[in-house]
Amino acid sequence: MEGKKYNGGALVAEVLKKEGVRYVFGIPGGHIYPMMEACAARGIPFIGVRHEMNAAFMAEGWALTTGMPGVCTGTAGPGFTNLITGLANSSNGGIPIFCLAGKARITENDRNELQDFNQMDMIKHITKHCRAVAETHRVPEYVGRALAYCSTGRPGPVYLEIPRDLMDKEVLAADVEFQQTYRTAAVPAGDPAVVEAAAKMLQAARKPVIIAGGGVWWSQAHNELSRLVEKTGIPVFTRNAARGVVPDSHPLCMGIAASASPVLRTALAEADLALVVGTRPGFTMTRDVFPKSLRIIRVDIDPAQLTDQLDVSIGIVGDARRVLEQLADFTGGVDCKDWVGYLAGMKNNLDSMVTAMGASHQCPIHPLRLVFEIAKRVDEDTIVVTDGGDAAKWGNLALPVPGPGRHPGIISTSFGPLGVGIPYAIAAKLAHPDKKVILLTGDGAFGYGAMEYDTAVRYNLPFTTVILNDKCWGMIKRSEAKKSATSEGFVGLDLLETRYDKLVEILGGHGEYVTQPGYIGPALERALDSGKPACLNVITDPDIGPMV
Repeated sequence: MEGKKYNGGALVAEVLKKEGVRYVFGIPGGHIYPMMEACAARGIPFIGVRHEMNAAFMAEGWALTTGMPGVCTGTAGPGFTNLITGLANSSNGGIPIFCLAGKARITENDRNELQDFNQMDMIKHITKHCRAVAETHRVPEYVGRALAYCSTGRPGPVYLEIPRDLMDKEVLAADVEFQQTYRTAAVPAGDPAVVEAAAKMLQAARKPVIIAGGGVWWSQAHNELSRLVEKTGIPVFTRNAARGVVPDSHPLCMGIAASASPVLRTALAEADLALVVGTRPGFTMTRDVFPKSLRIIRVDIDPAQLTDQLDVSIGIVGDARRVLEQLADFTGGVDCKDWVGYLAGMKNNLDSMVTAMGASHQCPIHPLRLVFEIAKRVDEDTIVVTDGGDAAKWGNLALPVPGPGRHPGIISTSFGPLGVGIPYAIAAKLAHPDKKVILLTGDGAFGYGAMEYDTAVRYNLPFTTVILNDKCWGMIKRSEAKKSATSEGFVGLDLLETRYDKLVEILGGHGEYVTQPGYIGPALERALDSGKPACLNVITDPDIGPMV
């Protein structure tokens, strides 16, 4: 070991390996190449994508399907700026992403050299923590600190940049300090007296509901939430990254916590108590669904979030897993069987109405018929990704979520970027090679990541995309039509009936083109059985929008 040296890239890789990072997503670049080489040498594959935005989305998809931080990278200048949409999405949704970007050499600063750019001022507003490394021997310290920031407290994206000369520079191992650990398993529990008061309030309720959000997923609290739900008998709604933490098939799960859901709106209008865990009102679940008179117990790891937009009866600061565990210890069965039966009846009625529409034989194909053909093939070993506008809304209406980490998609945040679908699906397949991965997307959203089929083929990652192809930017076309007396004169909203399936075939995947409802099922089976990255291009009725 005497005289052993590390360059800056190797120091990055040493810490990533130590902290259990499995993959790095990005595009090769001169400023980051030493780190790429070092990661590969240490068994951390570099997944080379076709656009850095998709590298950031893949890092998100990894986090959303594993609960662990995702890692993305880009070279200096345009490689860095291409990552920003994904990082902004992660910031908005509290997704733990570690982004490492290259930087021009220190000697090139402010000399108009290639890709020299003030990256720090741009990134500091959309990350939880951002730093530039100034000394090679301190690289482990900075990498370890960044990983700690992204995955503790309220998760979020972090950013680190290393100039190329520091990436190349070699330092003696004796001059480098590696810590034993950069992250601990310690998380804050709730104040026992406050938790006990909350438990008594739950115990006395007759029409309580639980709303579980992303904080439950990030604390990996699905077992603790299930225990509380089953011990108390309280019905639960899930949203964002928490979809599936209590599976949709569970008799006490009433589905998605969304303002558009008549079940949720009725539940909150008539409830006498709501336990809201790890989530903020907004976008798909706005503050207006909470009556002013409703008593609310709120749990969040961030104290400031406890009163965000809502008046609360009790606020508990703590990690969702620890607080749910405490509540289950303090709380017994709650007398709310009639209430559960009432909500379950509403949910069943809604499901029956949706199922009837899903049996449609119309042509052009009804979007729900397409979604129901997918739903028939969703089992406990399926991950369903959603993307696009109307496509995601149809999917969230009718696609079952079989378990935790099985439903990453565009509504995982309120930032709402199109194009997350293909990157999320690729990351999900990397994380869970034994599971079936199905993506439902729109034809508009598909275009953002279509070339990533090249990535999926290169790395042998079979998943199946189903395109709801209505030949337009459907959500915008329909929303603007409501404001206009005529459907004439739309600007830029129509797309062609493009053979996206042929594009996928050219890139080495399996393609299917479907225009008749009876052909959807067999075509989907062939795609799933192909063993290749596959695409089902289904022409649907452009005049039918989601019910909500």
